[in-house]
Amino acid sequence: MSRISSIGLLSSNQLRILNQLSSIGTKIDQNMERLSTLKRINSSADDPSGMVKALLLQSQLAGIDGSTQGLSQAKALLSTAGDGITSTVTQLQAARTLVLEAAGGTLSNSEIAANQVELDSILRGIETISRTTYGNRRLLDGSSGFVTTGVDTSKIQQVNVLSKSSAENYSVSMNVTVAATKASDSYTGGTLGSAATLTVTGTEGTTVIQLDSGATKDDIAEAFNGVTYLTGVSAAVSGNNVNFSSTGYGSDATIQISATSGTFNTTGGGSAAGTDATATINGQTVTGEGSRFTFSNAEAAFIVDVNPATTGAISTFAITGEGLNISLGMDPNNTARIGLPSLVLSRLGGTEGNLSSLASGGANNLVTGDASTALRIIDDALEQALSAAARVGGFEKYLVDSSASLLESMSTNMQAALEDIQGTDVAIETTLLNNNRLIQQAAIQALSVVNLQNSDVLSLLQQSVAY
Repeated sequence: MSRISSIGLLSSNQLRILNQLSSIGTKIDQNMERLSTLKRINSSADDPSGMVKALLLQSQLAGIDGSTQGLSQAKALLSTAGDGITSTVTQLQAARTLVLEAAGGTLSNSEIAANQVELDSILRGIETISRTTYGNRRLLDGSSGFVTTGVDTSKIQQVNVLSKSSAENYSVSMNVTVAATKASDSYTGGTLGSAATLTVTGTEGTTVIQLDSGATKDDIAEAFNGVTYLTGVSAAVSGNNVNFSSTGYGSDATIQISATSGTFNTTGGGSAAGTDATATINGQTVTGEGSRFTFSNAEAAFIVDVNPATTGAISTFAITGEGLNISLGMDPNNTARIGLPSLVLSRLGGTEGNLSSLASGGANNLVTGDASTALRIIDDALEQALSAAARVGGFEKYLVDSSASLLESMSTNMQAALEDIQGTDVAIETTLLNNNRLIQQAAIQALSVVNLQNSDVLSLLQQSVAY
């Protein structure tokens, strides 16, 4: 009651100045808050619509941060898998050198045995790499890839699944209409009447063979088979003929035999090529690379190695498993699926066999087996590993990295928009603060003057009453 009474005693000038001081004080408090928080909007009262926009942007930024963290984890996982695959490629290249040395025919038995010991160590190393883990997930033993069930192994040697778009099983039906063939040629001239120098070229490369005068069919076959690992051309005596054939199948499997000195005529004129198989896969006509078929559509992509002798319908098989399903953004439907390869020894290889057969006691070991066959197995395994490296690296670069880059750009732009909405212009706010303080000081001085004037008036009144 006393405060109301005291206010009632104030003059109109004093009231106006006090109201102004209160308003200026509120503005100064707001200036100070904005400068301390560096935000223009600190409560919904500051800018209701701006606050709503800011909250929406903050929610989106939180979603981007979560998605970015998920992509970082995916990238780390894929990089770990990629490093394992790269290490396997390095191991296989070292193994190839050992096998190539053994196939050359210049090593002693003890040296070949030593190479086999080293090869066994390499194979154990590859098997160890196949057990690579990230967190609690095994990456390269097939458990993070796609699985095939119902495969007729008497007709299909291997299925390498490259991708599958969904978690649903994908059914595959095949009918091989044309079988693949090898390149073939024959020598029918019998014992050589004079020495000959031959240049022999196949899918593995080119070399020179020296044949002495009087070389028999067996001598000729032995000379060709001694360098099969260099050329990819093998020979076999059949009656009066020496039949040459490529070690591989298909149009890329070629033979070229030419005499640079002497005479060595073949029925094919020294040049021959194999033919590729043809099959219908899920209604789609596919021409193979030899007896290897690569199939791809929107639902799945895979490579099938068919037994070269196979023709006709093959029992339907299914591709199962989910692989890795990676979210590429904030939309839960924006995902991509990849199956990591299996690097276990029994899964690496091709039509000639798998890597496990190269170990001591295996059918294709260096001591008692055929080094040329072992070389082809390693080449097939290398091709698989290199393909897997390209697939995983491409997925990481073109899907994961590009998605992360897009999210980073979105975050930068949203941060800028958020700053525009609620950020404080420090220069302007500082100027306003200084201006408001000057107004506050002027109001205080004005109030002092008014108070002094009122005091003078009161003093005069008191003096007049005294008289």
